[in-house]
Amino acid sequence: MPGAGTKTQEDLGNKSARKTPTHLKFWGVRGSIPTPGPTTVRYGGNTSCIEVRADDAYRKRVTARIASWSGAREASTKRRATAGANKGVSGALNPAFVFATLSGKLSPDDVVLNEAIRNGPILQEHVTRTRPKSYVGLAGGGLGFSGGMALGLKLAQPGRRVVQVIGDGGFHFSSPDSVYAVAQQYQIPILTVVLDNGGWQAVKSAVQRVYPKGIAAETDQFQSRLMSGRQGERRDFSDVAKAFGAYGECVTEPDELAAAIDRAFAALDDGKAAVLHIRVTRL
Repeated sequence: MPGAGTKTQEDLGNKSARKTPTHLKFWGVRGSIPTPGPTTVRYGGNTSCIEVRADDAYRKRVTARIASWSGAREASTKRRATAGANKGVSGALNPAFVFATLSGKLSPDDVVLNEAIRNGPILQEHVTRTRPKSYVGLAGGGLGFSGGMALGLKLAQPGRRVVQVIGDGGFHFSSPDSVYAVAQQYQIPILTVVLDNGGWQAVKSAVQRVYPKGIAAETDQFQSRLMSGRQGERRDFSDVAKAFGAYGECVTEPDELAAAIDRAFAALDDGKAAVLHIRVTRL
């Protein structure tokens, strides 16, 4: 608190701010016209200066920019369709194909919770969500957050299907035994899709960026891989679900994916949680 007799910035009228136009920057939005005025003014109610300064040359640039989107949109649609049609191979499904298939099974009101990490942008390209609150993600850190959040979303919106998409590395962090124990105890049917690429792709990519010619890159031996092949390694995340009364299935064949999704949704309709462990392209 300022002391007695002290003039605050508001008292002074912020004279310096009046002399210099305020540039309001928004993430992901490129601005071309700076708007002068105090930041306390509601931006949405101060459009007159923009209308005055938007001359014919400006409007022509806007029109040309909008027209350029058409070609880019068509190219993006074609690229997305090509990627989604690539099924991958046995034991290593293509994530784009997985998401395209899942998208075709979803209803507009289903809630998709994205913790696919490095496959997250691919999910955004192929899983169409247009209804309010039908897509949920996390802007910051917190690996493994989506398990508990999926339960909360289902409790908050019991009439909507909740589909959690998570990588195998994140699945380890999500305390899955607790998630499905709670799902069983309180009858909270959620679907978890585990994309198993055999480890932490983000960690591998970080090592490649910092040490592009390091030993790990030269030998293709990365500690981020979670598959060792030791002790007759058995790796089936769907068994975690089965241990707590949920439906679980491991998908290794591209042509089996669609039917597996149908069976998982049928389990949800029956009041059970479900886990689909899908083996995707290895990191």
